[in-house]
Amino acid sequence: MASSAMSSALATTWKRYRIWALTARELKAGLDRWKSWTLILAVAGAILVTLGQQVAALAASIGTWGTPAGKVIGLAGAAAIALSAYFAREALSSESVQRWTKCRSAAESLKASTYLYRAAVPPFDGADRDEKLLDRRTAIENAIEVVEPRENETEDTKVDLSSLSVGDYIQQRVNDQIQFYRTKLGEYQRKTRTLQQVVLWVGAVAVLLGVVSAAKPLVAGWTAVIATVTAALSSHFQSQRYQSLSAAYQATARRLETLRDKWEVSDKADRNGNSFIQACEDTMAAENGAWVTQWSQQKGPGQKP
Repeated sequence: MASSAMSSALATTWKRYRIWALTARELKAGLDRWKSWTLILAVAGAILVTLGQQVAALAASIGTWGTPAGKVIGLAGAAAIALSAYFAREALSSESVQRWTKCRSAAESLKASTYLYRAAVPPFDGADRDEKLLDRRTAIENAIEVVEPRENETEDTKVDLSSLSVGDYIQQRVNDQIQFYRTKLGEYQRKTRTLQQVVLWVGAVAVLLGVVSAAKPLVAGWTAVIATVTAALSSHFQSQRYQSLSAAYQATARRLETLRDKWEVSDKADRNGNSFIQACEDTMAAENGAWVTQWSQQKGPGQKP
């Protein structure tokens, strides 16, 4: 059996994993940027439209320039709203989301394959394991051939692709993945709390404006603006799926910790390293599969379910 450190099939598979992981990150970053712009434009548009109406209404008080200024401001607001809808439909379409999820899924599958190979877990435990790895890699990449990959500018020459014992696998794969889930869990929980607080206080402002509008009719228009902002923020919050992702990451981290702890306290005579490693990979694959399914079911703005 050839050494995994010397296997060109393994080295290329790891390289392809890094390429698809980079592609997924760049696609996700692009989606996040467009989501931010659609939110900013929607909020700015609502503010400008209302401001334009009020400037025009006050033309008698502020001068003849109020009417044309109000029209210009209103048109700018309408343009911002139109651009927000356009970017949401084009840049954030379900096809864009699916390209990202396919790349992320492919990267995770290739990464899992390299660890199974290095640990000599079936089907990568025989003399033909290089061929099996190539077959799996080909099948994974054929499923995303419509996506153009982003090539790495620098080669990762320091990566260790040597064989793994169960102890090595726990340190390099299980513990690292648990830390990833825990870190992301904390990040998403902080973002969830922040967005919830923003929505809460924006709603409180809407209530206060509703009270003031009884004495100041012009304020009533801003109550509608606050309602629009609240709806836009809530939609943005839901589209990020922070709560569902937090629940999935927490559950997967807990399952991996349980598998690891059971392995470490089990009777050495009864331990089966291959079964343990495969169970860990199945746990991570289940999380990835659920993640992909969840995002793939998301429809782009304006698309019918």
